[in-house]
Amino acid sequence: MTTLIECPRESEILDALASARWPSRVDAELTSHVSSCEICQDVIAVASAMREDHDTAYREANVPSSGQMWWRSEMRARQDAVREAARPVAVAQGVAAVLALGVAGVAGWFAWPTVHDFFVPAASAAQTMSPMVLPLLVAMGTLLVVAPVALYVVLSEKP
Repeated sequence: MTTLIECPRESEILDALASARWPSRVDAELTSHVSSCEICQDVIAVASAMREDHDTAYREANVPSSGQMWWRSEMRARQDAVREAARPVAVAQGVAAVLALGVAGVAGWFAWPTVHDFFVPAASAAQTMSPMVLPLLVAMGTLLVVAPVALYVVLSEKP
């Protein structure tokens, strides 16, 4: 004996349930068919439960007002415009940071002999007391502090 997994009248049952005609406004023949068909009884049980769940969710849905949706879309448009306007500024900051690092690198290249001589024990005290030693050390110390902060500001995502 084979068991059916589909019934040819299943679509009629689903139509009646979807249009809220079941069970009072359908043909007596369809009602008698459902009472004798297990598949259609299962379809009614499942579809009714799904319909009730849908109706409950529809009643409990919290849909915002049109004014609130308009306000949200306006705020999103403004934020997008701010991001678009800030993009060239971020590019300019990035270029400035790269140029600053380049200038610092060139300055370090040219200052290397003096810095090297300062840290390597010198033959005489006159060489270590060069007038360029103190400003050079201050500039390099400042660069070591400012460069990471500048890179953080340039590369951060915050507008």
